[in-house]
Amino acid sequence: MKKHSLFKSILIMLALLVIVSYFAPDRSEAISYLGIGTVFLNSIQSFYYFWDTALFIFVVGGFYGVLNKTGAYKKLVDMVVSKFKPNSKKFVFVITALFALVSSLTGLTVSLLVFVPFVISIILLLGYDKLVAISSTIGAIAVGFIGGIFTTLRDPNAYSTSYVTFEQFANIDKFANIFPKLILLFVGVAILIYFINKHIGDVEAKKVKYDFNDEEDVMISEVKGNYKDIKVWPLITVLSIVFVLLVLGYMPWNSLFGLTIFDDFHAWLTSIKIGEFAIFNNIISSSFYAFGQWGQLGSYMMLVVVLFIAMLVIKFICKIKFDDMIDGFISGTKRMLPTAVLASLSFAVLVCAYNNGFIESLIKNVSEAAGSLNVVLASLFTLLGSLLYQDIFYTASGVFTPILGVVTDETLYSVLALNFQAMFGLMMLVGPTSILLIIGLTYLNIPYTTWLKYIWRLLLMLFIMIFVVLVIVSLV
Repeated sequence: MKKHSLFKSILIMLALLVIVSYFAPDRSEAISYLGIGTVFLNSIQSFYYFWDTALFIFVVGGFYGVLNKTGAYKKLVDMVVSKFKPNSKKFVFVITALFALVSSLTGLTVSLLVFVPFVISIILLLGYDKLVAISSTIGAIAVGFIGGIFTTLRDPNAYSTSYVTFEQFANIDKFANIFPKLILLFVGVAILIYFINKHIGDVEAKKVKYDFNDEEDVMISEVKGNYKDIKVWPLITVLSIVFVLLVLGYMPWNSLFGLTIFDDFHAWLTSIKIGEFAIFNNIISSSFYAFGQWGQLGSYMMLVVVLFIAMLVIKFICKIKFDDMIDGFISGTKRMLPTAVLASLSFAVLVCAYNNGFIESLIKNVSEAAGSLNVVLASLFTLLGSLLYQDIFYTASGVFTPILGVVTDETLYSVLALNFQAMFGLMMLVGPTSILLIIGLTYLNIPYTTWLKYIWRLLLMLFIMIFVVLVIVSLV
């Protein structure tokens, strides 16, 4: 099962959904059979709803394909590796903490994958294995989400596109859980670093051995020409600007902090006219939103635009031939084809499960049978929902909303909000439908079974940490 184990796992989930539909009532309390033909139709429908994710994956691959055509990228990676080689382990730990911190403070998860291949290349060239590379990047992003201080989601209950924290979604103060989240963040990062360090030690002592598929390409080619004459600062500048735009664009400044400066600037910019001719709207675009509202265009569309612009800038500053740029982009997108296919297939699971809605019925029936819904049951439902609805919007709509609907004790809302966020982040690390995990495993060609064998101890430690924090919060 090692070869294509992730693909097989998703297919098994689809098959189980078909079987479940014959026994479990849907959200209307009726049996709604999920036929094989319906599964295929839902797969097509999933691409219609989530095509921007597949496009984003392709463009990230193309972006690194273009970078691979520049000597500057190779030199930049070599410079970082040479500088941190004597303290390589500290570099891994710092990178782990940085990814977690950025994820926690910005709420960004999948979008941060723009920088993951770059960091993975460095970690592998420092001599560490693929599991260290994915744990320090993908794993850190998930841990950052678990302790996400400013994590938000698009409000399923709002007619307009607005973003709320999980606490706001539960109708309590948006920063009610700030201190428990800080504990989850710092303790979670400490646990992750301990776990990575132990794995490094076990590998060096030859106590463990994991099977990887035979592919070591990290999209870095040999430099052609005079290596010494290549300047890296322009490339560093471009990558830095991409990161700044990513944070500025997707961080909901207004809804989180009440900052309207970007909205006001955008309103002023789009109001500039020469006569009746709107300069920005007609020359640039009338569809570009202000910083903090880029999610309204679709999860990743503005980031895709930024990456295309960055590729053009890199082409000119690194003097890449147009044909070489196109060749690099195509080769990069080809590498990401299996990733995009698996991501689309995982969304087929979401569409099949969400259209049926059996989880909503299950939550209602279990709550009535048990007399109430406690945090333990809420955790189980959230884990199941996060596995099937890997998009946070649909998990909140299809799981968190029904949970809040059957819980009458409003004093539990704070704990439930914290629990929902933490459990969703935990599933990011292990669920075969997790977009983060799919991209990480397919990019590094790590079998899903190998990942499960490696990660289960970390999951157990993180789960215990979450349980302890939830107990403390419920008692305070």
